[in-house]
Amino acid sequence: MKISFGKPLIDKNEVKLVNEVLKSPNLTHGEKSITFEKKFSKFTKAKNCTTTSSCTSALHLSYLAMGLKKGDEVILPAQTHVATAHTIEITGAKPIFIDADINGNIDLNLLEKKINKKTKCITVVHFLGLPVDMKIVLRIAKRYKLYVVEDCALALGAKIGRKHVGSFGDFGCFSFYPAKHITTGDGGMIITKTKKNFNLVKKLKGFGVDKTFKERKIPGIYDVKYLGLNFRMSETQAAMGIAQMKKLNYILKIRKRNFHLLKNKLKIIDNIEVLNTGSNLSFKSAYYALNIILKNGLIKKRNLLIEKLKSYGIGSSVYYPKIISDLTYYKKKYKIKNFNFPKAKIISYECITLPVGPHVTIPNINYMTNKIKQILKEIN
Repeated sequence: MKISFGKPLIDKNEVKLVNEVLKSPNLTHGEKSITFEKKFSKFTKAKNCTTTSSCTSALHLSYLAMGLKKGDEVILPAQTHVATAHTIEITGAKPIFIDADINGNIDLNLLEKKINKKTKCITVVHFLGLPVDMKIVLRIAKRYKLYVVEDCALALGAKIGRKHVGSFGDFGCFSFYPAKHITTGDGGMIITKTKKNFNLVKKLKGFGVDKTFKERKIPGIYDVKYLGLNFRMSETQAAMGIAQMKKLNYILKIRKRNFHLLKNKLKIIDNIEVLNTGSNLSFKSAYYALNIILKNGLIKKRNLLIEKLKSYGIGSSVYYPKIISDLTYYKKKYKIKNFNFPKAKIISYECITLPVGPHVTIPNINYMTNKIKQILKEIN
């Protein structure tokens, strides 16, 4: 049996729409991106949505739009993808890491302790699709007059009450990498709270040019008013996104089913614990993946367990393999002691991430469970 960690649902609908683009004169600057943005806006109920080349570029655009610069500080979780930190670092600002809570999200009890005169922004990550409590984040941000960025790379479909994540803060950033809920091959989306930032982001993602193709009275004549970059999404990517949006509710339904089936089968196995990233009364999870935490002597055998899973055709991953401050670049530059992040360390160094995507069937779940039991007996 072969179970990939991530496998997007791509069929004739994506092929049809991509072919339409390839037969058209516009491979960029076309109508597909606009249509994709409208469909995304309708799903999230967020007014200001624009496509980007990736979630990383969406994060970068957020910091460019707020004017982040050297001397500024941004608070973020120590346990996240490196892109969350890199996009701060690249502006010259300093990332300030704090520990995770027991579910993998930023520990909100530690937020105010890290705020000072240099702090400009709080960045949160909705880990594995479980929302951070944005009411608390926004209350603190308002008190200290700080920007809020939501990294929603793993959280498309996640909500707090009826409100979609990404629409609470000043900026919300989404990923369409192949392993994510929907894919455009690669690509991203950014939500902005204000129309002013929305218009600025649209210019910044296209070199800082002041007028779009349609706005130019004379073709080829424009001005550049901002220091921007090329962070645009192509029309072929947007065409895929349009087709993928039609499947999103189905994808979320299957992910939820798979998560709970796998969780219920794994939670009775000795020496492992399932990280609680499912929905609760207040928060609706996007069910990106399922993390198991290894206990007792199994911690030292994580890599062996991953290798054995692979030998049985079971794809797995680690979200994420090191806390950010332990990655070589950040370790050399900031020299932060990792004992400052005990909970984040547990998730980074003691977890294995298992797939629950729509390609995973019920027989796949039974197979994964049986093989995990078998492997644990072999290596314990």
